Amino acid sequence: MTLLADVKAALRITNADSDVLVTRLIDSAARECAQFIYGSVPNYLDVDAPDDPLTVPDLLQGIVLMVQADYYGDPVSRNAYRDAALNLWWPYRTDVGI
Repeated sequence: MTLLADVKAALRITNADSDVLVTRLIDSAARECAQFIYGSVPNYLDVDAPDDPLTVPDLLQGIVLMVQADYYGDPVSRNAYRDAALNLWWPYRTDVGI
């Protein structure tokens, strides 16, 4: 399956009518994830770039949750989805010292 197909399955979308919207939401959620864990959105093509969040299962699951939150558009549910996503992303933050 492709990333778009995986996200559409999570959203229970069975047609292509929302593909452009869902793709845009995936991009937005991936940038939000990168901002949260790296403090900025890196250029993943650089040799020393960190992992692309779309390649790390826990980060990707959080991205799917954020897409769901934005796709459904309910502000109350969005906070719950966002909290769940942040819990998945938290262990990957690079600016948290011991």
